[in-house]
Amino acid sequence: MEDIKDGTCSKQNAIFHEHPSSISIMLYQDAFEVVNPLGSGKKKHKILAVYMTLDTEQIQQEIKRVLPELDVNKLQDVANHLCFVVGVQKTQDLALVEVTDLQDFLFPIQCRKLLMDFKQRASRGQVDETPIEITFTPVPPHDSLSEQPSTSYTPSSSDWLSIFQIPWERMPAALLQAASNKEKAPLGPRREFVRNVVAAMRELCPNPNLADCGEVAKQIFCKHSLTFGDFSEEGEQLGKGYSSLQRQLKNRVEHVNRDNVAHRIRQPKKNTAEQELNSCTVKKVRCKVDSYGCINWQPTSMPDGETTESLEMKRNVLLEKFQYGGPHSTELSDVDNLMQETYIYQRQLINSCPPPAISDIEVEWPYLFTKRGLCNHFETLTGIDISSRLSECLIGKSNRIVNYFQKQTLKWNAEVQALLKEIEATPATNNKTAISAILLTMKYFKEKENSLFILVDETSTKMSIETEQTLPTTPRLIMLGDKLLTSSKWMVSIEGKVTHCIEEELDFAAALSALFGCFYVFNIEYQESASATLELIQRAGSKEPGT
Repeated sequence: MEDIKDGTCSKQNAIFHEHPSSISIMLYQDAFEVVNPLGSGKKKHKILAVYMTLDTEQIQQEIKRVLPELDVNKLQDVANHLCFVVGVQKTQDLALVEVTDLQDFLFPIQCRKLLMDFKQRASRGQVDETPIEITFTPVPPHDSLSEQPSTSYTPSSSDWLSIFQIPWERMPAALLQAASNKEKAPLGPRREFVRNVVAAMRELCPNPNLADCGEVAKQIFCKHSLTFGDFSEEGEQLGKGYSSLQRQLKNRVEHVNRDNVAHRIRQPKKNTAEQELNSCTVKKVRCKVDSYGCINWQPTSMPDGETTESLEMKRNVLLEKFQYGGPHSTELSDVDNLMQETYIYQRQLINSCPPPAISDIEVEWPYLFTKRGLCNHFETLTGIDISSRLSECLIGKSNRIVNYFQKQTLKWNAEVQALLKEIEATPATNNKTAISAILLTMKYFKEKENSLFILVDETSTKMSIETEQTLPTTPRLIMLGDKLLTSSKWMVSIEGKVTHCIEEELDFAAALSALFGCFYVFNIEYQESASATLELIQRAGSKEPGT
């Protein structure tokens, strides 16, 4: 016997048979003695403690099903925290758990996997709700690949924008005065106006997406650019001019929808062809719904002249080439062609649900774990040559960022000032300015360096790093050197393993492009601890050179 559930009383209990998801409450008592002459019992007085234990086995099973890698102690800690601190009383309550409830016990990716599964199961249990997962017709890589078109995520129609009117009449008096004087909007009145605008938007659309918020922000910016626009201290327009207002509107939308799962989750469009394929084998794609920035997230049909057998044959050819030639064989022209022709096959595995481990993807498609193969896939996925775009971005912006901080040294906090002194004392190298710009940006956003970079000894190898370091789950750029500013060799790690070794002749921009490409190629969300810096890189890299 291991616990009380192995006993006949528990096994024969009718309630547990009728309600297997119920939580057992076990009461027991224990007498104890204190340092006094009474003992544990004296005449009519007796000292004892009564304990209550909640049986969290059902909760543990739900967690273990999604995160089988958790050890027993961590599993019990998470289940106990959910029951005793968060207040989960039955398995249905798990759908109400938030990331903040688990962030002290699990990695961010584990939290998101768990919560996504909880909410998906709750959604499937509602008759009128559509499941969260998207479905499409191709089947697994080692099975036959259906030639029927698949359904990728498509943003919902925004026809409501054509009839939407910005509620100018609800502008606060202080904001009206600032607009008439062409002055910057005061923070308080600006927030109030954003709330009013979002309230008007939600009358037509319960959950406007980021693009919708951008269109509304653009209208406001066009009418009162100096009041709502993004401008530097020198008066230069930053980016589109309304990015901060767009984000402010979207943040407000997400805030008011925080308790409304139906309005937060976006559902994919379903075409007629998909509805007619009821008899076909349907495979659920990766649970990621947001394909923002991707123009080819999941191809709808196979390349001309290709069949299931031909794609599998080409995948095997790629495996043989990699086996004999190693990562350097990626330079062969036929490897590029084969990877391009099997792109639909690669996306099918990456987008599958539950999402595959990075190690499983590496076994199937090893060329994705070379810098060239990753960046080529990124270009097909987004239409952007990330290597050249980030390189041009760093060349054009890094000096400007560093100079901006250096000219206002006394304005910054102690951490920024210390970094500026370190930058000044570090000898110049080809990568110093670019690395300095990223580190200063992280300091500005109050993000820790180790949320994006890991510093290791210059002589470290892939095997020694994996053995000696506890690598995080989310992507990191491993910097080899005495300090971050002087590093000249780089690697990328994902899910606790070194996945990409950047060639020694390449620079920091190439290493950063490999790190950034991993988020898009492998459907990985930005880690919250470095999200501001990563989003800044995304915005800078998504613009055409010279803008």
